[in-house]
Parts: sequence; C-alpha cells; structure tokens
Amino acid sequence: MAGLELFCRTATPFKRSGEIDEEALRKFLQRFIRSKIGIYLCSAAGGESRALTWEELRRIYQIGLEECKGKIPVHGNPPEQYSVRQRREYIYQAIEAGVEMVMVNFYNGMRLNDTELKLYFKEVLAGIKHPISIAINADTPKAEVMADICNNHRQIVAFNVSHGGDAYFVKFRELLKRDIDIYVHCNGSLPKLTMGAKGVFGTEANIIPKTQKAYVDACANKNHAALGRFYEQIIRYASFMSQWYPLKPRAIKLAFRLLKLPGWEGGLREPFRMPAEKEYRRFADGMLKLGIPEIAEQARAVGVRIPK
Repeated sequence: MAGLELFCRTATPFKRSGEIDEEALRKFLQRFIRSKIGIYLCSAAGGESRALTWEELRRIYQIGLEECKGKIPVHGNPPEQYSVRQRREYIYQAIEAGVEMVMVNFYNGMRLNDTELKLYFKEVLAGIKHPISIAINADTPKAEVMADICNNHRQIVAFNVSHGGDAYFVKFRELLKRDIDIYVHCNGSLPKLTMGAKGVFGTEANIIPKTQKAYVDACANKNHAALGRFYEQIIRYASFMSQWYPLKPRAIKLAFRLLKLPGWEGGLREPFRMPAEKEYRRFADGMLKLGIPEIAEQARAVGVRIPK
C-alpha cells in the first residue's frame, strides 16, 4: 500500500456580495499544499459548481493552477451535464485551463440502461486524448458495464467509486483488462485500500485535511494503532456531516463558519441559503463534541470554546 494518494473535491469561498473570494480561495488552497493532498477543482459535491458561471469556473482553474501546480496534483471536476455536447464543452474547458486530469462524474438521474450508458461515454470521450477519471455515485451502474467502459477507452486512467460495496470493488477489478487506478470514498475505504485501491477521494479534507492525510499515511505504513484511531475519527465526522445532506456544500459551509476558514463570511452561493441561527448552533455544538483533535485545534485557534 505504499504511496497511497488522497484527493479532495475542494470548496469554493464566496464574498458576502456573492462573488468568488479569490484571495480566500488562494489561502484555502494552501491547506492542501501543506498536507500534500491533491485537489479536484470545480466539483459540484463541494465546490458548488452548478451555481458557477462559465467564466467563474475558468477563473477557479486559473487560480488553482497558479497556487498549486508543481506542488500537488491539480485535477478538474466540471459540473455534470446531461447532454453530450455540454459535457464535452466543460471537459475541454478544464483541459484547456491546464489541469492534469479531468473527472467525469456520472449520476444516473437520466436512468440510462446499459447500452445507453456505454454509448454516452463513447460519445462524450470521442477524440479526447487527455487523462480522464470517471466517477460513479448514487444508482451505481453494474460493475460489468463500468469495467467495459474503462477497458474500451484508453484515456480513462482512473476510476472513482463513491458507492458500491466491497463485492462491487472486487468484481470490477476482476473484469479490468488493463491497469487503472481505483480511488474510493473515505467512508468505508479501509477494506478496499487493503485490496489494492490507489487512494481516497471525497470532501472531508476541506475541513479535516491533517486527519485524513494521517489516516492514509497510517494505512500505507501499516501503523494499525494510528490507522484505527484516525479512521474512527473520520467515520464520526462523516456520520455527523451526513445529517446535513442532501446539500453537501451546506454542511461544509457551516463548518467554514464555525472554524473561520478563508471566505467563511460568504456562505453558500444562491439559490441556496445558510440556515437559521438555531440550526447553525445545533451544528456547531454537534461538531465540537465529535472529539476530533483537528477540529478542536482549529476551533481554539479562532477563539471558539470547546464544550466539556
């Protein structure tokens, strides 16, 4: 398990006026450089990219590359689009910006059957020679279908699995006919890492980068005592944050406010809104009681009292 990697779908800080806070974004990206965590810019999961304009997406790529290129891996995660034409436009935008790899998310809200899904990827990726990673989320397509797509498109060099249990992971690997890096979501990642996953991706490192990096390093170094400790913390964190879904950026931005992370004042991009004060206090109280040292450390640094 030497050399396990870690990637974060990064959040997007905003000003109170609603504009992207470019200065805060630059400061926020330093967290990932310090922890040696690769980034996926412009994701919908953490970066609210569905609410960003074409020009804003391009600017985020530019800032991310200016700050991080040559220091940590800089990948793009354009907002998902249903039509092939729009999907390709966003992929090419990320490629032209200069990111090292582009993630193509797939949420099967379109309810594509197996044949349609294969044709969709064939048309989306036609003629693209840049390294591509694909990600599956809810409504996980069959392992056989995803393996076939990866086997038939040489530009796909990585597969990101958010959902699907250990059996899905094993089945997919058995059906692969070429080397592809497999990354798994942190929550539930431990068995898959021991079975050969290349690393971990998700949104957790927006808030607890040192904890998540320590978990991956402990796994790579087979430090079982540290591994269990950090993994337990991540599970507690993920379980708590899941209470504030389905809008993942809301939980992230609530944590931004609590820990005064760069750009916290701007909150969420419309049409979403930050919750009422009562809900924020409930969130803050719950997060501070998780018993995660990194959260307590950040809270104390900005003058937040830790409850006993």
